[in-house]
Amino acid sequence: GAMAEWIRNLLPNGRDYMDCDGSASFRQILENSFEDSTSTTPIFFILSPGADPVKEVEAMGKTQMQLQLGTNYWNVAMGQGQDVIAMAKLDIGHREGHWVMLQNIHLMP
Repeated sequence: GAMAEWIRNLLPNGRDYMDCDGSASFRQILENSFEDSTSTTPIFFILSPGADPVKEVEAMGKTQMQLQLGTNYWNVAMGQGQDVIAMAKLDIGHREGHWVMLQNIHLMP
């Protein structure tokens, strides 16, 4: 469709993204994304309905970074009133190098 062609032609590495063969597991893609990310370049998931990357992200984080929920990793499910909490966690994450996962950001205005 039109969106696929737009991604292929206009986004950096769009052709690689759109034409991948699908043989890589989610864990392999996550690990590659982690290698490409930095403290100022986040990983952004666009998920199909029912998909949930939380367990894989947490498992990789524990292995790679010794992450522990509530200590150096924060998971915020976005919704009414959660914007203040999310901003606080992003602030501490930025200052102290913590991981912050924001879920359901499409619910925010």
